[in-house]
This record gives sequence, structure tokens and C-alpha cells, in this order.
Amino acid sequence: MGWPDFVCMGFQKCGTSTLYELLRQHPQVALCSDVKEPMYYRVPVWSTLFWGKVGYRVRYFRYVKKDDPRLKGEVNAGLTFNGCAKKIIRNFSPDTKMIFMLRNPVDRSYSAYKYFLARGFLPEEAVEDDRRLGHAAGFDRYVHTVLDNPASRNEIMEKRMKYLVLSQSNYAACIGEYLPAFDRKNMKFIVFEDFVRDEHRICRELYDFLGIDDVEDIQYGLAVNPGNERAVSARLARRFMIIKGWNYFFYDLCAMKHWNPIFYRCFRGYYDRLREKTLVPDTDGAKLLPETRIFLEHYFDEDVAKTAEMTGLDLKSVWKWGTTL
Repeated sequence: MGWPDFVCMGFQKCGTSTLYELLRQHPQVALCSDVKEPMYYRVPVWSTLFWGKVGYRVRYFRYVKKDDPRLKGEVNAGLTFNGCAKKIIRNFSPDTKMIFMLRNPVDRSYSAYKYFLARGFLPEEAVEDDRRLGHAAGFDRYVHTVLDNPASRNEIMEKRMKYLVLSQSNYAACIGEYLPAFDRKNMKFIVFEDFVRDEHRICRELYDFLGIDDVEDIQYGLAVNPGNERAVSARLARRFMIIKGWNYFFYDLCAMKHWNPIFYRCFRGYYDRLREKTLVPDTDGAKLLPETRIFLEHYFDEDVAKTAEMTGLDLKSVWKWGTTL
């Protein structure tokens, strides 16, 4: 009871929020209680302190009764961060069905750059460069700052949170951590570009994979979590990132909404005011510079080839890899 039958492992900015909203509508699926993306395994020390799989079950699936026939599942774009794989391998059943959402890694990186830049996850100089140069030139400067430096380039996959703009686009490296413990036949790979073209068709394939029905009354064509915001300043973005971390701690890990609702309501009010003060609509619709795409395709090329081999998908054709003029 209350143990996940399936889990969507990521990746960030690849449509996981939309998939969450679609599965949440399905009557044969029970997702984690009141938390969209649990931090339980994204902060590995937390799962150690709070009894591993027992604490996970109590926190997120306590509402599911013993005889509930629904599939229990989690959709979480951050389960390929450092440390998650070891904990999940230890606590999840080898029969757990896993879903990975993949997007052209160059486009994913650019989308992640804009999203996390606004939320204070990138260095302050990157925020200021972006404000001065615009998204396209600012992103080009950021990727060269990281990848032209051998020291930072070599630590991307060791410090994934620091370099999450790039680390989460190295799909093969992340997926490979799960292959020794979970059967490839229990893995489903969804290509973002196919998903946005026809959500219903891709979901039908997913339903077959999970063993559930294609039911009526699910609203498709959703556009969830577009991330079209930018920070007013680097200082406010950094402050918002810190407060956002405390919000995860209070709301998710401590479940304070349930046992101290007055405190959490006050804190949440402050969080919402700070968010409104920090983030404004993003009017910069600049496309990725062609030279940046070429540079990043060269960087990701080996990983894309490995990902295609792992998944059995012709990803370079889907992503029109190497066709930039």
C-alpha cells in the first residue's frame, strides 16, 4: 500500500509538469499527496533521517487505502540529481516502472537557463549579463564561461545542482545510473517534441505501458509551467531562491501545512509577496543563437549517441541534430 508503481524521473523543462497534470486527472492513478515534486529523494539525507521507504509511504501515500486499486505514482523532474539514484535503487522495487521525458538537449538547456536564471540558481554575474545582453547572448556567454573552463566542464556531472542548466541535458549519464538495478523493459522514454505535437497519442502509449485505460474527460492540450518570467535583479533572485528552499522544507519535508497551518500561512504569504516582487513577465523572445547551438551540439553529441542506443530511438533525426546552418 502506498508504494509507487511508477515514477517519472525527469527531465526538467521536458514536459513533466504537463504530464503530472494529465495523470492527475486519470481515475486509475493516485499521485503523491499534496506535493507535485517530492523533495524526499532529491535531498538524500532527508530520506535517511526519516526511515527511507517507510517515511516516504507515510508522507506521500498515507491517503491511499489498502484496497485502493489505483496505481501509485510520482512525477518528479529532479530524481536524476546527485545521490537520488543510490537511494531509489535501495528503496524502490526493481519492478517499478520508470518514465523519462527527453527533449533536444540544446533546447532544454536554453529553456532551463531562462527558468533558473529568474529563480536565482545561476551566478549573479550570469543574471546581470543576461539583463545587459538579453537571453540569447547571455546564454551564449554563460555556456562558454562553463564549457571553455576545463575545471568547471569536468565537474558538471559531479555538481549537478550547480550546473543544472547543462547537467540535466546529459541524459545517458543520468539514465545509466538506473540501468544496473531496473529492467530496461520497465522504462518508457517520451520525446518532448512528439509529446507537444500530440499529447493524447503519447499518453495512450503511456497508458498501455502502465496497464491502465484510455479514459474520456481528460483535458489535453495543456500548457503548464512555461517559465516565461525574469528576475527584477540578481539580488532579489538569490533571495527568492533561498526562501523557495525554505518553502520546500516547511511545506514538503515538514508537512507544516498540516500540523502548524497558521505559521505556514504566514510564511507562504511572505513567499508569495517576494515572488511577486522578484519575478516579472519575460518579454525577451530571442531565439538561440546558431553558433551557440552548434557549440552545444558538439558538447552533447556523444551523450545523445549513447542516449539513442539506450532508448532505441533515432533521436538525432527527431531533433534534426547537426543541421544548423
